[in-house]
Amino acid sequence: MNTCLAGAARICIDPPLDAYPFPTNFCLCGSKYDSCYVRAAAIGNGERTILFVVYELSDIPSIPDLEVQLAQAAGIAPENVILAVTHNHSAPNDRSKAGDYPEKFQLFQTILLTAGRQAATQAVAAMRPARFGFGKTQSWINVNRDLQTAFGFWVEGPNYAGYSNRDLSILKFEDMQGKLITALMNYGAHAVCAFLQPDEDGIFKTSGNFPGIACRFVEETFGGDSVAIWTSGAAGNQDPILFDYTWQEFPDGYVTKIPEPDGTGYHNMEALGRMQGADAVRCLRDISAVDAPFPIVFEKTTVSFPARRRVSGSSGPLGFRMGGVGPRTDFSPPMLPEYPEMEPDPDRTVDYALQVLRLGDTAVILTSGELYAEIARDMMAAAPVQNSFVVTHIPGGGGYTLDKHSIDHKTFQAFGSIAPGITDEVLTAQTAQLVRCVFSDSIDALSRLQ
Repeated sequence: MNTCLAGAARICIDPPLDAYPFPTNFCLCGSKYDSCYVRAAAIGNGERTILFVVYELSDIPSIPDLEVQLAQAAGIAPENVILAVTHNHSAPNDRSKAGDYPEKFQLFQTILLTAGRQAATQAVAAMRPARFGFGKTQSWINVNRDLQTAFGFWVEGPNYAGYSNRDLSILKFEDMQGKLITALMNYGAHAVCAFLQPDEDGIFKTSGNFPGIACRFVEETFGGDSVAIWTSGAAGNQDPILFDYTWQEFPDGYVTKIPEPDGTGYHNMEALGRMQGADAVRCLRDISAVDAPFPIVFEKTTVSFPARRRVSGSSGPLGFRMGGVGPRTDFSPPMLPEYPEMEPDPDRTVDYALQVLRLGDTAVILTSGELYAEIARDMMAAAPVQNSFVVTHIPGGGGYTLDKHSIDHKTFQAFGSIAPGITDEVLTAQTAQLVRCVFSDSIDALSRLQ
């Protein structure tokens, strides 16, 4: 078994400035705050090469056979491509809830495909002998976002007593001279610091949000062609700890959302991105990379669950809000939300992609579901290895996935295609099985099973 090889690349995916205003998935942006990128890392051992391609987008690009085209550019098999997004809510997009812009969508798809192919090609071309290591540190920039008010109403707000996993996990690859080649970073938080909020000049702007700023901090610190790649952990119920709004409650049960001044979200994402970037730098400096045999094993499966749907005519918008936005002006008794009525969807299943990649002594667990943090915690606990982390937002089905302890959380994410609490045991058991498979030749891993 040969030792490790690694290479990485970073390509900008910004639309041209004259194409603005440009749609994100949620609104139209009039300008750019900072650049968005596609980052790629090629990791091999002389026998097999795995290609990570991570776009700073909210959603997987809607480009047919994108993984095949990236694989062709890299000269590897399509099954060895891992495609993911950072779930960045401030990114340009090739589709939008804000309207239909076919020419802009087509333009952006061309940019995404061209940049992705370039990143894949350059990452493979840059591969060279490498040392590797795994580490993690606490990064205190997230918070549980399922908040129950004093009167039992569920809102999206900071629940400081709720569960959050604050581990920033990092796979480090450096060359034989000790220079950082790439850092695969993983953390659970939505990239929503400047979500649907204008900057100080009143203009909505595209950005890499705090994950992109954190990557930039690492890349500028280590210099040269170092590439930091941020992947989204289990963040279904995790937001950045700095919001662009606050909640105010009143003794009669009224709750209102108070937006912060324009530009606050951009200041927050800059602060949190730099904070996490500094956490990553400290962690990387503490990781002792080794030159050792580097097994690569990749196993994949699909896990299907029964789907459900809203009963026809059932009420309930995307978010459930009591009161209004801004200072309280309506002093009538607050109205309780009308939650949607759900029913089985017998003609459909929701098919989660579930994969485990062994890189050396680390298990990278990948899934398409937007998991609550508690589910990922249990999946990692069931994995019979010491080093593991969970990457979400790869291609596949899933959506918001509430754990069995959050069944009563009547947040907006509780009314999707998957009933809360039905996935925990299955995903955990399947993860453990896949990890056993990819580590079947490891004496250390097998000893932990006895």
